[in-house]
Amino acid sequence: MKKYLEKKVMIVVDRPLGSKHPKHGFVYPINYGYIPNTVSGDGEEIDAYILGEFEPLKTYEGYVTAVVHRKNDDEDKLVVSRELNMYNKDQIRALIEFQERFFKSEIVMYEDEIEKDIECEEIKFDELKIEFEKLIKIKKYMVLATSKDNRVTARSVSCIVINSKIYFQTDKTFLKYKQIKSNPNVALCIDNFQVEGYAKIKGHPFEIENKNFIEVFKKVHNGSFNTYSHMENEVVIEVEPKFVTAWKYENGKAFKEILDFKNRKAYRKYYDNSK
Repeated sequence: MKKYLEKKVMIVVDRPLGSKHPKHGFVYPINYGYIPNTVSGDGEEIDAYILGEFEPLKTYEGYVTAVVHRKNDDEDKLVVSRELNMYNKDQIRALIEFQERFFKSEIVMYEDEIEKDIECEEIKFDELKIEFEKLIKIKKYMVLATSKDNRVTARSVSCIVINSKIYFQTDKTFLKYKQIKSNPNVALCIDNFQVEGYAKIKGHPFEIENKNFIEVFKKVHNGSFNTYSHMENEVVIEVEPKFVTAWKYENGKAFKEILDFKNRKAYRKYYDNSK
């Protein structure tokens, strides 16, 4: 089931918000359905909780933000929402407790799989974050990787940083926009720093919500601002970093430093090349 994490799925809602369970009689406070043409542990389709929607639905398309692993049942569940970072584990647990209270279950998210690799010494989060953001401000350009289905593409983009989020603009007719719209999971790279993040489409550069972007982008990338920002198809993309990894060397030893933005922690792990 973990293979579905952060994937976009289509759900048929057979138990909409406000409906009653056919056997146990409790009311569904959220929409609940299944992914057609799939098979779960009980031989039926994979079921999914839909969060963040407040009207009864018939169908729904969203991203798998978590897997509910039931330790005393053959059938795990998916948790789906329109954005990947809308809910944390405690919020998810509270919203699905109406049914999961009958089972022993744990909530598994994409970050859990990455955090398995973090078994190392803790370092100062703010110091490494400042180093990373200073580098972006100096270099001004990053390599952006996007993907859809089995096609992965990369290119340089003109970036700025505002409140630890990375911004750039692009044209709605470009491939990277289409890939981001389909799959908001992106990667960015600058020198020895690599970013794993979540991209949001924020609308035209001159919309009110992008006022801060325009002010900073105009100063940092004046040529791009004058050439592209006024164009009708131009949009702002915001990337919220989840993990940032930097490879470094000290006294001939290689190590990586990891920024965990969700938990505001940083780690250092030395590379063991003796294996």
